[in-house]
Amino acid sequence: MFNFTNFFSSNVNAIVTVKTIDDPSSYPPRTVRLNLTDNLLIIRQELKKNGFIDNTLLFSRKYPENNNNNNNNTIVYGFAEIALEKEEDYLLNEIIDKNDNILYLKQCSIPDWKVLNGLCKLDYGCTMTFEGIKKAENRAFKMQNCELVEIGAKGCRKGFVEFKSNKDRMMKTNLFFHTDINVQKFVKLGISIGNMENEEVNSETNSSYHFTQYGKASLKFGDYLKPTQEFIEEVEKAINSKDTAEELKQITNKFGQFIPTEVILGGRAHFNEHITSTGQFAENSREISMNANAGGVLEANVASASSNSEGRSTYYRSNCTKLIGGKQPDNIENFDEGAWAKSLNNYRNWDSIEHQNPVSIFQLLSNNLRKQIIESVGKRIHHLDFVDFNYYLEEFGKPKIFEFKDVIPPNILNIIQNKEADCNIFATVIDMSETKNNFFTCQVLCPLDGKPSLIIHCIQKRFKKCQCNLKIGWMVIGYYTDFNFIISDFNAQLKILKTDFGMSNNLNNQTMINAELLSYENPFNNIPLCLGSPVLTKLDSSNNSLIIGYHFFNAQEENKIGACTFSYCLKNNHYVNLPGFTFYTLVVSNYHVPNAYDIIPFDYSLLNKPYINFNNDITGTGSCINPKFISLYSTQKTNYGPIFLKQKSKKIKTKIVNCKNRACFVCKNKTLIISRDNVKCVFFDPYISDDYYWAKFIVTRMEFKSSLVQTANTSHSQILNFERF
Repeated sequence: MFNFTNFFSSNVNAIVTVKTIDDPSSYPPRTVRLNLTDNLLIIRQELKKNGFIDNTLLFSRKYPENNNNNNNNTIVYGFAEIALEKEEDYLLNEIIDKNDNILYLKQCSIPDWKVLNGLCKLDYGCTMTFEGIKKAENRAFKMQNCELVEIGAKGCRKGFVEFKSNKDRMMKTNLFFHTDINVQKFVKLGISIGNMENEEVNSETNSSYHFTQYGKASLKFGDYLKPTQEFIEEVEKAINSKDTAEELKQITNKFGQFIPTEVILGGRAHFNEHITSTGQFAENSREISMNANAGGVLEANVASASSNSEGRSTYYRSNCTKLIGGKQPDNIENFDEGAWAKSLNNYRNWDSIEHQNPVSIFQLLSNNLRKQIIESVGKRIHHLDFVDFNYYLEEFGKPKIFEFKDVIPPNILNIIQNKEADCNIFATVIDMSETKNNFFTCQVLCPLDGKPSLIIHCIQKRFKKCQCNLKIGWMVIGYYTDFNFIISDFNAQLKILKTDFGMSNNLNNQTMINAELLSYENPFNNIPLCLGSPVLTKLDSSNNSLIIGYHFFNAQEENKIGACTFSYCLKNNHYVNLPGFTFYTLVVSNYHVPNAYDIIPFDYSLLNKPYINFNNDITGTGSCINPKFISLYSTQKTNYGPIFLKQKSKKIKTKIVNCKNRACFVCKNKTLIISRDNVKCVFFDPYISDDYYWAKFIVTRMEFKSSLVQTANTSHSQILNFERF
């Protein structure tokens, strides 16, 4: 009797051989038991469990092709793809080769972005290094989608790359060939981490290579990156920690500093050129070599004779030194470009050959997390500058206006006008003419249109028209809304405290002098360095002759500093009530250049007049001529009152103005006593940078080496020992 059960069982659960057509060496045939009546979607799930298939492989149906030109009557077969979205419409027994139960798989002709992302780790953060781009160990994002555009024949090109500086090398080695402000930012960071800030010419700086590139597809995915839960939790932990900046630095070590939001995938081969010449060397040999390479001779010997050099021959040979993408040969010295280029027809062999549009890993977080990071890190210096300014005093009591718009770079002006950056401008004025009886004060004017300027007053005992040469130093401090803080020193601490003397604030504005205790969140081991910036929102006849003075004093309370502000009218020569303005206090602590700031005592002349000479011992060689941001600091809580500072090119003096109204509140209640122990000077010179100290080291090193060479009895080992230093 016929066994129907065994018949149907053997046909439904059959042993099937799974065979890949396009790349059999990478996918050897495998055997599996499958249900012939299942649709292909179910079959795919079964094969995935065994690691037999991924989304780059499609099911294929074998069919005989029309062979009119075949004289041997041999049947030639073709293979038709079945689209992923149609797999549910087909059963396995409808496409299987029933002769031998063979299931054919075919490489998908359309690149799959999910597979490319898995192979190239496109949603992982990156760090620039001189060895090339470094992918983070931990995944910061998950790509949700992608805009993939195949490039076609125009993606194939040959070219020449030259490194002209360390920055150029860093950028191009990390496959960034088009620069913008973000690329420059991460290049600078990569160099800083590599301790290569100096751009001394070395054996690698002025080097070059030829390349052949096959660009296959462009992928844009910046709008489709979702932060991983691990990344979010690490950021939240950093925000709530005591040392947010250091924790964020550790996050960049773990998740990378940035992520390119657009990449070109394909293959890229680098070649070094070797030139051998016999006889006289021709002047146009470089040009000939370039033409040979541009013409596609990637590994060849070419000999030619010069018309003006009898017997001279020059040989050119290009050896492959680096391959990105494509099938990697066992030995790069036996590089076969044809085979390598053919391997790029399979998109599983593609790799990133160009990166574009990088953004900080923190930029792609939620608005709330970004805001918390920005505020936790604190403010940094966005821009520094100093300029010469010719000051003409022509009218009694009237100030001169210095327009920042004439000197502010457009990108810095955009930052100032960005409310999220919450920028502040601090300025200082130096009298380079060193006039005896004049000194200068400045206040920032920041109107509602956001275009700031500087109000500069000249204070004289008796009015006299004059012309002075001033040097104006200024800096813009604010939050890094683009997360540029990773470039700056994580340990530099700058805090801005705000005190509003608005016209509606009757308590402050009904007094000529105001002593107030300012609170700051973080405790400091020593008294913090404080600088002030009075800011007006308007300038008219009601306040254009008023100068606002200030100094700081020891509050003798934890986490507090005292600030004394006062106002003086130049037209009437007496103290007046404080106008409407905002007073910003810059608190500096743990700045990364130690000689850039300090609180120093005054020296005293024979007439007991306080002064400070800025010499090389205080700020370092060459920096004594820089403009200083300065303020007065009283060591006693009750020792405060109206006093100004006059800054010359290398000297600071104290100045007290005469008041014609001896019965005013200020004159009747002055408590300020200037002595060696109770009054000091605060200075901050941000123009001193790490570059200055590095340059100083290089100069000293070169001078020392020179002296060793010039010494007759100097041994070779001495020079070698210094090289190690």
